[in-house]
Amino acid sequence: MSFHWPLLLWLLVLVPLTWLLVRSSESRRSRRGGYADPELADTVLRRAPRARAHWVLGLQLGALALLLIAAARPVASPPLPTNEAATVIALDASKSMLADDVRPNRFEAARKLAEEFVRDAPRSARLGLISFSDVASLLVAPTTDHAKLLDALKTVQPGQNTSLAAAVVGGVRLLPGRQTAQTPAALDVGGAAGNGQPVAPSPPPARHVDAPPGAVLVLSDGVGNVSPNPRLSEDQALTLAARFATDNNVQIDAVPFGREGGAVTRINGQDYFVPFAPQNLERLSELSGGTTLDPADQNAVRKLAHKLGTVIRWVPHTMEISALLSALAVGLLLVAGGLSLTATRRLP
Repeated sequence: MSFHWPLLLWLLVLVPLTWLLVRSSESRRSRRGGYADPELADTVLRRAPRARAHWVLGLQLGALALLLIAAARPVASPPLPTNEAATVIALDASKSMLADDVRPNRFEAARKLAEEFVRDAPRSARLGLISFSDVASLLVAPTTDHAKLLDALKTVQPGQNTSLAAAVVGGVRLLPGRQTAQTPAALDVGGAAGNGQPVAPSPPPARHVDAPPGAVLVLSDGVGNVSPNPRLSEDQALTLAARFATDNNVQIDAVPFGREGGAVTRINGQDYFVPFAPQNLERLSELSGGTTLDPADQNAVRKLAHKLGTVIRWVPHTMEISALLSALAVGLLLVAGGLSLTATRRLP
């Protein structure tokens, strides 16, 4: 505990001085020199029991000490329950999401579910938003202003290709406490996967267990056709991205959009076969300890919103506690007044 005005703590010497003055005054009154017949004093005055009188004096002096400490403006860091949850919604905005095997199309269905997730999440939850196609684009950093996310969702437009690994890395680095997390070198062009050889597994870095809880919710059809490192296979890129999330204490949850077998869809006047690859999303979720949900299961999505949106931790908060000490002092004075009133029918 620290104090803004520590010199005022010298005023605490008033507490023992007050005790001495009160005891001296009680000693003089006990002589009963002011009555013609001292034996009649007990019929005139109703005295409190000695033990109760000591309690009343102790409570009053305790209140005085608390008020003097409060005057010095103490600052403490008490642990308070805080919602530390943070989730980044990663919305797939690639061209494949325009397939209409989900009505009206995969992209609009994913955007609608993202809006429902934001509305169902607790108001204290910090939510962020990225969209991804060839690369991941930051739209909203994690915030409790959920209206900002709903506005940003309306502005997302479909792009071209899809990089699931970029979505995971971008989502993880956006979460609180992970802005400086080192991206795996193999996910960079010219990284460890040179010469087209398989990437040798490297020892994972220490887990960031002290970072606030975090999650990335991927809304996609699972089709990945672009990698941050072209020399990596899709499976290698997803494995590295999932390991990056796990090493930073982040789980990946996914909701796949599409129908088994894919669909033939007319986009910009031409017919395209658009595949559906939920196995990629399932792999990301499995490797990071997350879950894969059916977008038609509204209850499961709602439960996930509450689960990801509420992680209570006791976190120290620096705050001035003068008001708290003053309130405790008032409480002690009220108790002292009540004890005195019940014993002598008068306030001290």
